[in-house]
Amino acid sequence: MVNKLDLDEVCSIADKVYWNVIDELGIENKCVEKDKSTGGTKNTDYGRELYYLIEDSVKDAINYKEEGEEDDEDK
Repeated sequence: MVNKLDLDEVCSIADKVYWNVIDELGIENKCVEKDKSTGGTKNTDYGRELYYLIEDSVKDAINYKEEGEEDDEDK
């Protein structure tokens, strides 16, 4: 089976949904913190969990398979 989207496209969708959820719920302080080493920002543990939950949901919705992962149809 060929994936409908590549991993970069999946991550782009997950990123957009992540930021929309954070903005809509007003939880940016809970999800994102300043990164002193880069001068930018990074996700908190809570933010990482939320992002990966969204990313996994996108993958599930399109039946995305990692390289080497068997498709249920292939069994």
